Amino acid sequence: MLGKITLPLAFLASLAVTPLAMVLAAPPGDGPALVIVPPWADADALLARAGGRPLGPRRAPFAVLARFPSPAAAQEVHTEGAWAVLGGGALAALCGVSDA
Repeated sequence: MLGKITLPLAFLASLAVTPLAMVLAAPPGDGPALVIVPPWADADALLARAGGRPLGPRRAPFAVLARFPSPAAAQEVHTEGAWAVLGGGALAALCGVSDA
């Protein structure tokens, strides 16, 4: 009986993990970046100090999609208090957010 459910569960797990792996594999470049921020931080102010701007109409409590003028500016957001900066192109595409 375990053999009958193993393959479907593995397939469902791969569907859940693949989009996340695509986001985490891409370093921030010229496209959108996913900025992970502490919940107490003002994400807009943090992005502005690093030269970035938010993308999209909605934000998660710990993250924001952002656009930076250069990959170096995307890395600069770490010094402003961000926990992590990840390439967000794949995530933006999945969410239908344009980086224009």
